[in-house]
Amino acid sequence: MRILLSAVLAVCASAEPLPVGFTHGRLLSVQAGSLEVRRADGVIYDCAYDAHTFFERDRWPIQAGQLAAGDPVEVLSDRRPGTRACYTRMLSVVHSTAERASATRRREPLPMLGSLTLAGLVIQEDGGSVTVKTRGGERMLRLRPDTSYSHNGLRLAAREPLMNQHVFVRVGRGMTGVLEAYQIMWGEILSVP
Repeated sequence: MRILLSAVLAVCASAEPLPVGFTHGRLLSVQAGSLEVRRADGVIYDCAYDAHTFFERDRWPIQAGQLAAGDPVEVLSDRRPGTRACYTRMLSVVHSTAERASATRRREPLPMLGSLTLAGLVIQEDGGSVTVKTRGGERMLRLRPDTSYSHNGLRLAAREPLMNQHVFVRVGRGMTGVLEAYQIMWGEILSVP
């Protein structure tokens, strides 16, 4: 028992604070405001984190409790003002290109869940957004790479100019709270004689 305890203390004592900037390695442990990372060359670093530290996996925010020992990570660290104490600003779980490709093949695309609908006139458009004038005022909507477009009830293969079109839009809030257009429809789907 004493040998095991002294080995653990020796490992903890040998851990250095993370250097300022980005460090790549494998996560060894995450416990009560402190984490340890082993670089590829075998050097073990430790660093503190708190409620302001940003953790992510696959570009989605996660909690520190969702991290696992052995995760490949990229850590952005800094020093606390006025001290030499290490502080973790951001930790991203990263994958090699092969791991990322196999995970992409297995993963189903996330459904677009538009919880809002808007109808109005497109008064401005640029490459990444459109502004729709509705009864309630103007709404700027960010266009996603997977935004779908329908004209006269038929889905379009490519985007068409929308300026001065009366549109109906399925909209949802993105991760940052910005309104995103999931589906934009315009034209007539029924001819009345």
